[in-house]
Amino acid sequence: MVIKRRQIDRERLAGALIFISLFIILMSMVSIRFLDVKVTNIELVDNDLYTIVTDKGPVNINTNDILRIERTYAKAAITGTPVEMDRIFTTKGFIYFSSLDPFYKIGHQLINSVDFVGKSVWINSKTSDATQTEWTSNQRQTANLKLIQPFNYAMGTPSNLTSVIFFVVSLQYLALAVGGTALFVLIFPLRLDTSMPAHSFLQQDPEIRSEEEKFGVVAK
Repeated sequence: MVIKRRQIDRERLAGALIFISLFIILMSMVSIRFLDVKVTNIELVDNDLYTIVTDKGPVNINTNDILRIERTYAKAAITGTPVEMDRIFTTKGFIYFSSLDPFYKIGHQLINSVDFVGKSVWINSKTSDATQTEWTSNQRQTANLKLIQPFNYAMGTPSNLTSVIFFVVSLQYLALAVGGTALFVLIFPLRLDTSMPAHSFLQQDPEIRSEEEKFGVVAK
């Protein structure tokens, strides 16, 4: 029937979109992994000047360059000991390290040079968007996230690859949106057969209508 054929076509299309989205997400994850720049060491140069040594070369940052600090805590898979994961967003990209890294002590010193309280999320109050006294905490967080968006790449990434990274991330978000919508349609299909009246099917299919007429003649 027409409705059944439509449902099959819709399921095939949704399934194809899901597989394409999964492939794009997988390839984007591999690309981001390949383009990732790792931190190998952190060195203190002066009072407020630090050198971030990456596998692409050293980068000098000042404490004024720090825009945001995020601290999360997890447990090691084998020992079960707490592990602190830190991510520092700066005007030259972001870096991340854990308490298991050999340069964690100097990295923690860099964090403590601006964050004296030890917040889970620290925002630079010297930025113009964060100095609005009438803003709520959520408004400050939103403004700060918009502020760090242009610098949301690993520190040490070549300038000619930053646009490629942003394109890959945007493509990943698009694939997630399309795949999620297709999955929703596949799990919760539209019940067209309940929305259309029964006599419309009879008008579309002459064989069914002729069978009904035959049964009517026999009954008489």
